[in-house]
Amino acid sequence: MFRRRRTLPPELRDALRFAERVTPRRGRWRRHLAMLLPGALVPSMLIIIGYFVLRDHWVQPQAPQRIEMPPAAAPAQTARPAMPRVIYGGSTQAPAGPSATGGTFSIRATVVDGDTVSAGGDRLRLNGIDAPEMAQVCERGGSGYQCGEQARVALGRLLGSGALTCETIGTDRYDRRVVRCVNAEGQDIAAAMVAGGWAMAYRQFSMAYVPQEDEARARGRGIWAGRFEPPWEWRRRQGH
Repeated sequence: MFRRRRTLPPELRDALRFAERVTPRRGRWRRHLAMLLPGALVPSMLIIIGYFVLRDHWVQPQAPQRIEMPPAAAPAQTARPAMPRVIYGGSTQAPAGPSATGGTFSIRATVVDGDTVSAGGDRLRLNGIDAPEMAQVCERGGSGYQCGEQARVALGRLLGSGALTCETIGTDRYDRRVVRCVNAEGQDIAAAMVAGGWAMAYRQFSMAYVPQEDEARARGRGIWAGRFEPPWEWRRRQGH
């Protein structure tokens, strides 16, 4: 632009200089800026586009984080409930070997609770009956009483001297032998417990003593004289 001005006639150059002097400075800067922008805009746009294209090549990828899961907890083992204490005198060890797992054997037993006896360190569960638990409370005449203790006393009377002749039926979940026993008078002690109203027929495992239970219920004997909860229901509610 300045070279072209030198080739102009002197009169025209003077007119241009006069026009520049009277034109406000703000307008002149706008013209100069408009002349410079087109030349600077293209390189700027190329730099910006190049940055976005090459950015992925410059950024180093990060390895994915590994999350360690805690090991699964081992299932808690359920402890077996403690056995009640033994009362009513001394006892002899139940015989081991074939005679204890088949046929009959003789022992001198003591009472544990209303459906369990003990011969030395061996616990024997009477087959086909379920008596109130030692901590169980029943109701009679509008008052509560320890029906589990009453059932244990009733079984103690049936044992008498403690001499029993028993037959092994099997084993239960506590590894106790399940037996059918008669006392010195030849009386089936499990049948007598149900007939006296101090145990129930355990129908889940045997129907042998259902007639004795029906008679005890009809005559209001033992626990049937009031209100009570079946022993298996009571244990379930207690978490046993």
